[in-house]
Amino acid sequence: MHWFSTGLLIALSAGTAAWAGWLLRRLFVVEPAAGGVPADPAARPVPDDDADHTEEPTA
Repeated sequence: MHWFSTGLLIALSAGTAAWAGWLLRRLFVVEPAAGGVPADPAARPVPDDDADHTEEPTA
């Protein structure tokens, strides 16, 4: 039983290492999906400086 548990532990460790390697490869090799950002920088909307403020304006 001891050898079975050891073999199972080694197999699970190898599977975890392979999965981590697959995730790292996918992170650095696969191109990101095309988002909503236009390719032409002039077509991008100008960000509003106050877009993230919710408080009332003070005088």
